[in-house]
Amino acid sequence: MTELFSAQKKSAPQGPSLQTVEGQIQEVYQADDRPWVIGYSGGKDSTCALQLIWKAIAKLPDNKRKKPIFVLSSDTLVETPVIVNYIDETLAAINEAAIVQNMPITAQKVVPDISDSFWVNLIGRGYPAPSKRFRWCTERLKIDPANTFIKQQVAAF
Repeated sequence: MTELFSAQKKSAPQGPSLQTVEGQIQEVYQADDRPWVIGYSGGKDSTCALQLIWKAIAKLPDNKRKKPIFVLSSDTLVETPVIVNYIDETLAAINEAAIVQNMPITAQKVVPDISDSFWVNLIGRGYPAPSKRFRWCTERLKIDPANTFIKQQVAAF
């Protein structure tokens, strides 16, 4: 019976090492001149992705850090003031750190066009409140503003 309860060491699934991931990021970064756009929400996943990319690119010599990296955060214009302030402060900190560390990173916020805003669609057009079955807001409030930025700023590259 004690065998059933004996503590067996279970190893965590093994993925590539951090050095391997950094090397892959550096390789892809240097493969062409097309800028990168990183979506940043301020959550744990996008923060982790940004940190991995930042650390990998920071290890490259200055002369190899030429490709622009744009960090975009979509403001839906219906976020709470606490969230808006957090994102604004974080984007400002990213921009300051990029200058100090000579990183090719620019962080900015994108917002939907007024005609695509939450209140125009909800009240003006009579759309129902977003739900699992009808999620009109994600595309209009987050994806479209990011795509507009990409078309205007990044398409030149």
